[in-house]
Amino acid sequence: MNAPAPVYRHLLSPVSIGTMDLRNRIVMAPMGVEIVDSDGRANDAIAAYYEERARGGVGLIITEVAAIAYPLGANSIHQLGVSDDAFVAPFRELTARVHAHGAKIALQLVHHGKISRVDTIEGRDVLVPSEPAFRGSMTMASDLTVDEMMKMAKASGGRAPAYRSMDHDDIARVTDEFASAAVRARDGGFDGVEIHGAHGYLLSGFLSKAYNTRDDEYGGSVENRSRFLCEVITEVKERCGAEFPVMVRLDALEYRTPDGIVFEDTEVTARLAVEAGADAIHVSAYGDMTDASAFTEGTLPHTEAKHSALSGRLKTVVDVPVIGVGRIRPEVGDDMIACGKADLIAMGRQMLADAETAKKLVEGREADIRPCINCYTCVARPFFDERVRCAVNPVLANELELSEVERSTAAVSKRVVVVGGGPAGMEAARVAALRGHDVTVFEASAQLGGALRFAALVYEPNHRLLTWLTRQMSELEVDVRLETPATPDAVRALSPDAVIVATGAARQRSNIPGATQNLVVDGDDLRAMLTGSGDVSAALKKLPFVGRVAAKVGRWLGLLKDPDRLAKLTEYYMPIGKRVAIIGGGLVGIELAEFLVDRGRSVTVLDDNDVLATEMAHPRRWRVLTDLRDHGVDLITEATVNEIGAGVVHYTIGDGDEGVASTIEVDSVVIAIGLVADERVPNQFRAAGFDPVVIGDCTGVGYLEGAMSEGFHAARALG
Repeated sequence: MNAPAPVYRHLLSPVSIGTMDLRNRIVMAPMGVEIVDSDGRANDAIAAYYEERARGGVGLIITEVAAIAYPLGANSIHQLGVSDDAFVAPFRELTARVHAHGAKIALQLVHHGKISRVDTIEGRDVLVPSEPAFRGSMTMASDLTVDEMMKMAKASGGRAPAYRSMDHDDIARVTDEFASAAVRARDGGFDGVEIHGAHGYLLSGFLSKAYNTRDDEYGGSVENRSRFLCEVITEVKERCGAEFPVMVRLDALEYRTPDGIVFEDTEVTARLAVEAGADAIHVSAYGDMTDASAFTEGTLPHTEAKHSALSGRLKTVVDVPVIGVGRIRPEVGDDMIACGKADLIAMGRQMLADAETAKKLVEGREADIRPCINCYTCVARPFFDERVRCAVNPVLANELELSEVERSTAAVSKRVVVVGGGPAGMEAARVAALRGHDVTVFEASAQLGGALRFAALVYEPNHRLLTWLTRQMSELEVDVRLETPATPDAVRALSPDAVIVATGAARQRSNIPGATQNLVVDGDDLRAMLTGSGDVSAALKKLPFVGRVAAKVGRWLGLLKDPDRLAKLTEYYMPIGKRVAIIGGGLVGIELAEFLVDRGRSVTVLDDNDVLATEMAHPRRWRVLTDLRDHGVDLITEATVNEIGAGVVHYTIGDGDEGVASTIEVDSVVIAIGLVADERVPNQFRAAGFDPVVIGDCTGVGYLEGAMSEGFHAARALG
């Protein structure tokens, strides 16, 4: 009998890029993380960050962008530099730590061109191929808060860039800087380099007719526009040796950019780059960075494997490996390789969420991979020149201090009780159990998840996180007691050494006139109707007879337990009318609007703020709000709801005598506001003589990122 084929056998098979042999085809994609100090030199923190991914089994790491002439042409003083020999020794320490775990590492080389914020801050000319003919649509500011706009302005010094078209001497100098940087990378122990010819930076500016209007040998035809890039590749190969691997990152196309790069251009550029000596092509995409949507279409796409067809087409053009990128999960990446759409798969955000993604695949533990939920928390930070964060992985960018927490056992095993089985409670239980503590979780409802269970229904990536957290409870043999309210007496009977309370927020019932009508529901009502948790009987009274029967049958058959299955069922029946007003345009209201639009509802969102969904990282906010507008959702800001009538909502836009009164006709109203801290349970335990550690939304609404972080650190503090 033949042995069964290994899972992910394509993704986990070895491959070579030039002379560089890789143990598998998983590439850690380059991502700006702003971890280094303000001198551009690799430090212990960035070395620990990359070492963690190497230990996690990745085949190849491509670093964040390293500025070839740092600080000239840099986008941040907190990015890597490689502008003189003083950078080499710290690189040797970094690469040695990566190599110790069997991974290879390449340094990504860049001149940021028109996006060189440090040049703008320090009053230098910003090098560009020519004065840009296209300056952008400038639409992104409409969905940013004043604070966000001020932080962006601060990150660029509050100045407008002084563009200067490069002359031939500039081109020769920058070519030399690329080659010198590559030599330093080689001497610093890197296994290769990647030349960044994408994402609007200097070299891609030459490739794009939108930004290159030159009339010399570096402008005009695609061959001329590719000349600078090819000269850089040739010089790097000549200086470093033909055996030193050189990869090139290219945009397949530029979204929302008049006269931007099109794929037919990229085919020509890729062929020329390979002729010049490129050993691999890394296919990405770009878009107008002033457009609220382009970032999540090109550089960090919201659609899974969005560029896979393009990388597949490019494989028919060049005879070197093609690296695919763009929100690719392992199972999709394996299929892409099998179907000839890529030779290697680059994962960025997933590698931030779980540094051991590759290792777990090799060990056949893919169900234990902590999923990226595509919330854009990580990639929002560089906009403000701030250190990267991850909503689901508190260790990220803190590897130096925290990477051993989950790998080490506590000196003394303690009996720990966690009250509340939402994300904060489950994360605390998970980390405590990993560290060898004896953990019991009390959960009053019939299912784990808390607020995350409803969030998993309206946003599918949250379901992946819920599934992962729930699985960890079982795998780590946490004693989970469902439908068991945690009373002080019940907890005291376990003689715990520590009590962690994570019982979540409370929802204040609305005082809007008319809010008690059956056509009005709030988040608790919806959660009870759709998931069967909470005050089900009160919520079901608001439904017509058919709805009550459907909900009861669904609960009896167990159909409400799985958010994925429930989400599919709601495509056929929803306890919500066709015309819906959502009062509250925060994260909850906007995600609910997405969910309802997908189920054929006509939706209006009313909010008293001037910017919606401020709890979302702004790239995701841009994406969601754009999609909602495209689907005809009326997003009404600075609106005060005065009364809910029989099938109508009365509201006013503006304040005082200048306010404009209006109405909308509705079949249903959803109130998505009113979450407040709720310390009733913690206070109950304090009154009984306990000293509980209180985490999560019961101390103040911190949403998922706050819950995961507080759960992790509460468990860490146990010792």
